[in-house]
Amino acid sequence: MARDIAMVFQNYALYPHMNVAQNMSFALNLARRPEAEVQAKVTRAAQVLNIEHLLQRKPKELSGGQRQRVAIGRAIVREPKVFLFDEPLSNLDAKLRGHMRAELALLHERLGKTTVYVTHDQVEAMTLANRIVIFDKGRIQQVGTPSEVFNHPATLFVAAFIGTPSMNLLAARFEAQGGADRLLGAGFNLPAPGWLRDRLRSADQALTVGIRPQAMRVTTDDAALTLCADVVEYLGTESQVVGHLDIPGGQRITATLPGDAHSRLHRKVGLAVGADDLHVFDTASGVALRP
Repeated sequence: MARDIAMVFQNYALYPHMNVAQNMSFALNLARRPEAEVQAKVTRAAQVLNIEHLLQRKPKELSGGQRQRVAIGRAIVREPKVFLFDEPLSNLDAKLRGHMRAELALLHERLGKTTVYVTHDQVEAMTLANRIVIFDKGRIQQVGTPSEVFNHPATLFVAAFIGTPSMNLLAARFEAQGGADRLLGAGFNLPAPGWLRDRLRSADQALTVGIRPQAMRVTTDDAALTLCADVVEYLGTESQVVGHLDIPGGQRITATLPGDAHSRLHRKVGLAVGADDLHVFDTASGVALRP
């Protein structure tokens, strides 16, 4: 209370013997705020969260989404300077998580309060955050907007973590070929970005090249790599084609292709990738190489 911070917990932390109104007003009553003020704030928060009809119910009578709204309402009535959310949607099913993500985004826009939101779900981070801080083993890997961390991942960890499906990461080596430098590896031959040669420490530097599944396109000639399609996940407007590179023991990769790609199942698919769509990392340090 003294720090003017309100927290929403992963497991809701509602008092089972109290109804919704009593749970939401608990902190205000503890602070001995006037009864009229408490009732007004609870009513206003309930209206914002669309739970006015639930105020007399006990937590056991509520769904998971309703309990989470009550937990958020308990924080809202405090009118704090900062909100802390500790994985508040992790206990909800996928459909309800999507709905609550939208609700939280609208709530943040309406309240305009600083919110620190902890999550392991990168979709939540990408859709809710103005700025993302990505940690690995207690160390900050990157700080930036959702667009920055997606389009310009600073490390291999960020590249693998951000994005659905995950970025394809392939061991590569650089080969200077006059004006057409290449990135070569087991089962692929990719055009190297024009700036890469000047960023290398040595000609034999171990590299990892990253390719977003969405960056690959089908081609009938001059393919940079060939994918043998093992699984096709049809999603309506697009398909996730999962397979392996066309060599013995070829690495598994994923390509996002338009429409229904079931006709490509168990067939070879030639794919092209533009040099500007590639992400290149120093394998030893995991740090991105950039212009």
